[in-house]
Amino acid sequence: MCPIELMTALGAAGGTGAAVGGATAAAAGASTLSFGTILSGIGSVVSAIGQMQAGAAQAAQMQHQAQIAEYNAKVADNDAILAQRAAQADADTVDRRKRITIAQQSANFAASGVVIDEGSTLEVLGDTAAEFELERLNTLHEGELRKRANLIAGVQGRANKTSLLAQAKSAKSAGVRSGMTTLAKGATEISKSLSPKKIT
Repeated sequence: MCPIELMTALGAAGGTGAAVGGATAAAAGASTLSFGTILSGIGSVVSAIGQMQAGAAQAAQMQHQAQIAEYNAKVADNDAILAQRAAQADADTVDRRKRITIAQQSANFAASGVVIDEGSTLEVLGDTAAEFELERLNTLHEGELRKRANLIAGVQGRANKTSLLAQAKSAKSAGVRSGMTTLAKGATEISKSLSPKKIT
């Protein structure tokens, strides 16, 4: 082989080696970049899922509290009904006691020979009736107060339920938004990593 042919062959071999070396380095860089990209993507997905699950868990807890608030409101409604009925029953008992007491007083007056439709006798019977009537009215009033207190508790319980359901919805939405934001940021980072770099 002549000197000129030898030099040409060596130059071609050197160019091929350089090309192979450059391709190998590029392949290695691509391999490293792909591995980092995969790790970044997995991290974004895991983080996003965690944020969504946290929002869903918080929403579920608030929904459970809302159910308890609704149950307590129904209990308060029932207590209001029972309070009114109990007060009416107690008032009826006072009426019966009044009638019995007045009947006994009238019988005693009659047995003593006192005219029950005149003077002090009427005053005694009237005072007795007034005392029992006052007791009856107080009993009904106390029952009405208990009824109103329970009705107010029921209204407050339902208002609390509504607030908790709204908070649950907000918590779930916030979790989804956070997760989607994390995914978007991860996708942006991956896109930047995969963008071709300028060679200077």
